[in-house]
Formats: sequence, structure tokens, C-alpha cells
Amino acid sequence: SNAQITPADCNTIETDAGVALDLVNRHRRDGFVFGLFRVADAHELQLENSTVLYLTLDVLETVCPILSRRHWESCEYSDTYPMDFGQCKIITYTNHLLKKLQLYGFNCTLSPVPPDLVECKDCPVKLEALEVTKQHKDIAEKALKKFNSEGNHTNNFAVDKVERVIK
Repeated sequence: SNAQITPADCNTIETDAGVALDLVNRHRRDGFVFGLFRVADAHELQLENSTVLYLTLDVLETVCPILSRRHWESCEYSDTYPMDFGQCKIITYTNHLLKKLQLYGFNCTLSPVPPDLVECKDCPVKLEALEVTKQHKDIAEKALKKFNSEGNHTNNFAVDKVERVIK
């Protein structure tokens, strides 16, 4: 076959990139929803009745927990505490007869935004993200225990996981 990988169409790739990122967010089980910052690279392989898309997306972490299952476009970005940024390399497959983009595979690498880029000169308090420890989970469990005992709820709440600690 004469199939070749070629650059994707710049005028239409952002829509496919957004759908691909939504699929990545649906497959993840912890952390925060990734939002699309920009399409860094996009190539495609056109086959007879299908297309394989190779994407490199620059992403930013939103304030929405991944378990909220919210779409990335409906989530906001924090302006008060450090967030993570990074890249996702994504491969999708589209069968043109079914007209549905499917996630074939992905790999996302994140790192914190450097503090000097987030620092607020006029802020009364400096915020710092801390590594989550067992002590933080114990504090959260104690707070929820108090909340459960003081509330008039039909159900009690429990800590499943502490995602982020800000000091």
C-alpha cells in the first residue's frame, strides 16, 4: 500500500484534538481533568476506510477532579495555586463508515508550573503545593468524621483519596 503519514489539516485538527483529549480524560482514574492548551504536533495516516491520527498536545491541569467526569471545556484553571502542565501523545483511530473517533493509546507526562511563573506579587498569602502524605489523609478523615457527626445526613462520607494539599 502507498499509505504515508502526513501532516494533519491545521484548519480541522483542533476539533479532533479536543475529542481525543476528552477520551483521554475519560480513561484516567486520578488527578485533575486536562485542558487543551495547544496542538503541538499532528500527523495522520489515511487508509482505505479509516484514519490513524498521531497527536502531541500541550495540556494544563484544570480545577476539576477527574472523577467529576466533566468535559475539559467546562472546567476552569486555577489562578491561586500551582497547576501542572505537560504533553500528551495520543493515537486515535477513526473508521469512516462508523464516523467515530476511538482512542488507540496515550501517554501523558506532567510537571508542575515553576513557582516563579505562578507567583502573585500582590497576593497577601503565598501558596505552595505539598506532597500528599498519610498525615494529610488522616487530617481529612478527622475533618470528615466531625462533619458526619455534626450533620443531619442520611449517608456518611469517607475519604477515598487526597488529590492535592495546598499550604
